[in-house]
This record gives sequence, structure tokens and C-alpha cells, in this order.
Amino acid sequence: VPAEGFYTSVANVDFALRFLAEARQTGKPWFLYIAFNAPHAPLQPLEADYRKYLGRYDAGWDAIRAARVGRQAALGLFGQAVEAAPRPGHIPAWESLSAEWHDWERRRMAAYAGMIDRIDQETGRLIADLRRQGELDNTLILFLSDNGACPYDRKSIGRDREPFEPTVTWSDSTGWAWTRNTPFRYYKQNQFEGGAITPAIVHWPAGLKARPGGLVHAPAHLVDILPTLAEVAGVPIPESWPGREPTPLAGISLAPLLAGRPLPSRPPIHLLFGSDRGLRDGDWKLVSFRSQPWELYHLAGDRTELHNLAARHPERVERMAAAWQEMSAKVLLAPEREYAPVAPQATAQTHPEWTDFSDPGASSERKRGARGTKTPGEGAGTDGSIRARIGTRLRIEGTQLVLDCEGPDPGLAFDALPAMGDEGPYTLTFRLSSTAGGSGEIYWTTDGRTTLPKGGHLEVAVTHDGQWRTVTLAIPETRRLHALRLDPCAAAGTVRIESLELRSASGGTLAAWP
Repeated sequence: VPAEGFYTSVANVDFALRFLAEARQTGKPWFLYIAFNAPHAPLQPLEADYRKYLGRYDAGWDAIRAARVGRQAALGLFGQAVEAAPRPGHIPAWESLSAEWHDWERRRMAAYAGMIDRIDQETGRLIADLRRQGELDNTLILFLSDNGACPYDRKSIGRDREPFEPTVTWSDSTGWAWTRNTPFRYYKQNQFEGGAITPAIVHWPAGLKARPGGLVHAPAHLVDILPTLAEVAGVPIPESWPGREPTPLAGISLAPLLAGRPLPSRPPIHLLFGSDRGLRDGDWKLVSFRSQPWELYHLAGDRTELHNLAARHPERVERMAAAWQEMSAKVLLAPEREYAPVAPQATAQTHPEWTDFSDPGASSERKRGARGTKTPGEGAGTDGSIRARIGTRLRIEGTQLVLDCEGPDPGLAFDALPAMGDEGPYTLTFRLSSTAGGSGEIYWTTDGRTTLPKGGHLEVAVTHDGQWRTVTLAIPETRRLHALRLDPCAAAGTVRIESLELRSASGGTLAAWP
């Protein structure tokens, strides 16, 4: 990477063009995969691209989302009438925001748009090369995103400066994520349509039989890409491979869609990110917000998931949940903790990393607590090293550590344990009361070079019925412990911990919290 003049979206295509020039020398077919990291945060557009969009978003997210709803309807984008999801309670009306907020959000969306514009320009540069080489008509191009809009307003440095300055890093906005996901609900990581559904564009004049410019509404998934490319290229997928035991493909070929024919029935589409879950089976969609109770939607008449039918169809919920569990274990091969039962009761559907519009300093250098950093009232160990992990709010109530767990990987980390000798094996003891869910885990390291969660690891059985229990964990490590992590759950809920102690092999207390 040169010291100056480098921009990743441009460099991606520079490299792609060099790759194509080399590939053409072989006289063989080629496969090119470009993974643009834009528009992922931090929002860092080129200056010209940013200035192009200044002023374009002054109307605010309410007006722009309404305009997009109208445009989508005019295009017939979804092939059916769609009831746009209303603005959620965690996003204020644009007109209610201060002038300071308006200025910040306008500039932030202009930066995001500039990054998208640059992707368009660079993709155009690649296509122009294919056209010059006479390859464009017989090149299958698949263009898509990997998830819905990102709402995570984690940290912005240099709000009062320009986003194209190298040391400035702006974060995403939950308000604009809602607009970018028009007309759906929720966001990246959530398995509602707003987080899981993106459009895909396919170009292949020499091979496509579907109508150019047409819209295809059959659901597809990333796992379908490999079998599709294999079929259109006439390449068999091996059932065995030296030194490996390939698992069966989870996807199906989309070649019938490319040929203008309907897609045959397909297995359910399985969705999982952290503690967010989903399963689409035909027109039915089962979804859980961060391991909260399952919700059920019929997408044929409720594309934006506004009418939860779980109470009316409990048998379908049970059947689809069982299918989701089985696919998690046998198709995804996920760790058991990732498909623990959902919570029995719903709580507020929110996230600590969504924009806090009540805080004038939100998403700036002054923002605290976004990624499990300490907030006022947090507890600390003997050397102040206790840290709430991502998606965890930690507070002290008397002698108790109270963890409000909302994220996909909640827990506590002790990044620098008090100095000790080689006094293991160790014992971690505490009393616990939990209304969360899932299994627990502990991790540890024995040197400063190893970062959690690398190092030692044990799974912990936890009962989440709200009753107090004493937990004693044997850590089979004889070397001195450097850092420790305790994850008492794997789902949303509240966990209370008291009398947390790390003891040596002789039973002496090495550290105690709070």
C-alpha cells in the first residue's frame, strides 16, 4: 500500500484488471471475485465523490424513505403490493432533531452515498475492459450485497472535519440504515427482511433466456451460487476429495431462473448471525430477534413482516423451529451454543450499538459503552480490568454484577489479571441467577501476546430459570493466568453474578469481583 494516493475500491479494480490481463494469456476460462469492502464503515469517501452528494439528503430520512417507497411501487419492484414498515420508536422524526443533528446526518449520508458511487464507477471501469476485449456478452456477472444496511453507530472520529481526510473515521447511522432498507424492518445481523434480503443483478447476454431487465421474485441464497456456476460451466462437483470429507452442498442451482423457467421447490433457507435467527420455507418465514421468542410471517401477503402469526399457528412455529435446529446442527454444523432454545419471553427489541439520539455526543470520540467499554457505574476488578463484552451492559447493584445481555456474544472480560505466579490449576467460583439462555463458556490466556478468545476454552452448563445457584469451574491450567473471559449465557436476558472469585490450587483467593 503506497503512502499516498491509495483508495481500496479503486485498488480492487486495478488488481482485477491485472488479473484479467494475466488470465487472458492462458487462453482458458477465468473466474474473478471482487469483494468491495465499501460501503462498510468507516465511511471514508474520496473528496470528489463526497462533494457530489452534499445537499442531496437535506430533506431527511422520513421524506427520502417515503420517496423510495413510491419509486419502488412504480417500478413494481416486489411484484406485489407492499405495506412499508413504519419508522420504529428508536428513530426520531427528522423534524424533531436539532440543527446540529441535521448537519451531522446529512454529511454522514453524503459520505455513504459517495462510497456507493465509487463502487459504481469502478464496476463500470471493469465492464469497459470486458467490452474492449469482446468478452462482455459471454461473461456472467453476478452483483450483490451480503446483508441489509448497517445500523451500528460504533465510533466516529472527526465529526467536525472532512470524511476524506485519512485520519477521519465516521460510523454508520441507524436512521439512514432504516431508509436504506426501505420498505423493510430492522438491519444487518437481524434476520428480518431488512437484514437478510438484498437485490442481485445478473448479466449474461449470451446465456440468459430470461427477459432483459426483468424482475425475478423467487428467493435465492448465497449457498446457491456454487451449484449455479458449476452447472452453467458444465463442471461436476466432486463428492470426494483427497484429504477431505466434503459435506453435501446446501444450495441448489439457479440455472432454471437464468433460462427463464420457474425454480423447482427448494429446501428451506437457513439464516443465523450471532443470536439472530431465521428460516424461510416457501412463503413462510420464522424469525427471532436476538434469540427472543420466534415470530412467524407469511411473506406472500406480508412482505415487510408486520403481522406476527405465531400465536395463530403454534404447530407451524414448532415444526419450523425444529427444522431450523436440525439445519443448524447438521447442515451449518454450528456449535451447540449457537442454537440453544430461544428465550421464553420477549423483551424490548433494541441494541446498544444503534444510534443514541438522546446523546448529542453519540457516535463521536466521546461516545462510551458502544462496544462493551466501561460506562458510569461499571464495576472493576482489583486492577480495574473488568470489561463488559459486546452487546452487554454491566452495572453494579450492591455486591452483584448485573449483566443486561442483548448482543450475539455477551459476557465479561478481564484483560489484565492481577500479578500471580504459576499457581494453577485454578478454580473460578461464583453465584449466578439468569433469565437469559444458551450455554456458557470461559476462555483464558497465559501471556500478553495471545488475545481472547484464543487460548484455553471450556463450555459451561447454565440453568436460566432465575434461581440462584453456586457455580464452580475448574480451569486445568498450571501456568499463570494473564486474561480471562466469562460468558454466562448465549442469548438475550439478565444475568446476576455475585461472589465471583478466582482461586489458586491451594484454595487461596487471587482475585475477587466486584
